[in-house]
Amino acid sequence: MVVIGAGIQGAALAREAAVRGMTTLLLESRDIAAGTSSRSSRLVHGGLRYLQNGHVALVKEALHERERLLRLAPHLVRALPMLMPFYPDSGVSRWKMRLGTWMYSRLAGRSTLPRARKLSAKAAAQAFPGLRTTGLKSALEFYDARTQDARLTVANVVAAVDAGCIFANHAEVVAVHAGGLQVLDRVSGSEVAIDSKVILNAAGPAVDAVRRSCGIEAEDLVRLSRGSHVVLPPRAGELSLAAFLPDERIQFVIPHDGGTLCGTTDVDDELTGDETAPPVADLNYLRESLGHVLQQKPDPSDVKFAYAGWRALPRGKGPPGKLNREAFVVAESIPCGELHSVVGGKLTTHRSFAERTIATVFGVTGPSPTRTTVLPGGDGPREVDDPLWWRHGSCVRQIRSLVFADAQLAEPLCPHRPFVLGELVHALRNLSAVTFADVMLRRLVHVLGPCLAGDCLQRAHEWFVRERLWPVDDDREAAIASVRKQVAEIQGDLPAWRQACASELSVQEPS
Repeated sequence: MVVIGAGIQGAALAREAAVRGMTTLLLESRDIAAGTSSRSSRLVHGGLRYLQNGHVALVKEALHERERLLRLAPHLVRALPMLMPFYPDSGVSRWKMRLGTWMYSRLAGRSTLPRARKLSAKAAAQAFPGLRTTGLKSALEFYDARTQDARLTVANVVAAVDAGCIFANHAEVVAVHAGGLQVLDRVSGSEVAIDSKVILNAAGPAVDAVRRSCGIEAEDLVRLSRGSHVVLPPRAGELSLAAFLPDERIQFVIPHDGGTLCGTTDVDDELTGDETAPPVADLNYLRESLGHVLQQKPDPSDVKFAYAGWRALPRGKGPPGKLNREAFVVAESIPCGELHSVVGGKLTTHRSFAERTIATVFGVTGPSPTRTTVLPGGDGPREVDDPLWWRHGSCVRQIRSLVFADAQLAEPLCPHRPFVLGELVHALRNLSAVTFADVMLRRLVHVLGPCLAGDCLQRAHEWFVRERLWPVDDDREAAIASVRKQVAEIQGDLPAWRQACASELSVQEPS
């Protein structure tokens, strides 16, 4: 079996198939989590908003998977207390949300997370400093979980490879032939023929582009919705916000190590090609929305990073926020056999969807071993006082072995990010990083993106050339320029946006 796409869905499908004993090849045209799976809200949650839309079965499945991930990947998925404040213009009634959080607890079953509780306006303001108090009626405190989406995706790929899957990133499917697929190695430029009769298309926003490359000319399966986020300076504590806005969207404010993640939008956007940066309209919308839930609207200079991801939703009428997120597969005939294309899907339910899909496509029965098998790093003692453990779990032993062999690898890679040199070496030796950008953007993952300081990138490149497995990115200046270019493609021109905001404010000020 061939799986196309090493986002969270493709990685989970490859892991499930390999664990079930199938000969599996996972292909990715760019890199692990290079698209949507590194650009989400980074929540592992049931989705209170989905309850409001009547998607009860999806919420129940997600809540059970949330609990499973808290157990099987404790270093990657951690409990997150959330505060939902209520204002007269919140766009949602308090009794509906109290009922929703009660249903949340009931659907979650034997969850280890605390149940929801009601807070007065005064208690809510004390719990979340900076919360807008004007018009604040009361609040609910409930629990979900947060993750680092790219690391969770990498863990699934590593688990798939450990189970026997063959993985190749920078390998693009360019055509289909009678025996299988024609694949371009984007590093060497060579092509190779892959023989396979069963192909799973988990390319996310590019799912229809892959269908066309396989010769299918039917109507598109997916409708794309853009979700943008901004990152503000870090705040103390772990309490986050999930506040309904007058337009019925939810504004999340989620503390992470090094920054506070805020979002998201839900805008139809039929993206062509690779993902782009958040448009100015989204940055303005998020800033205004944050002004609705916070005592003070963020200054443009407070926005330290930004990104946008594209959701591959099923085609349907109505606003994208009300479409069902439950994933399904569409089977179509191609010259070599069958192409099974994934439509929809949530980060939280990646494992259960993969189990269901592999069982359906291949007719396997019985519960999957992935229900109880930890993800890499999920076993052993929980070293919660060690920041390295929160990034690697028990796999931190591999980094400690590197440091034992070479004490220099315990040194900081950069004074502006928390990583040590051993983590860069570990990524090159064990986490399928090929290019310099693979390492800096999607292995050494930080909420603010990679450090772009010249000295820091030069030091990282020096170690990259020393430890890489493939002869790529020899030219230091070109490799550094590639990282900076990709960061610019992710976040856009934030300095220009800040300057435009400042100019607008100066025009508005009275003379």
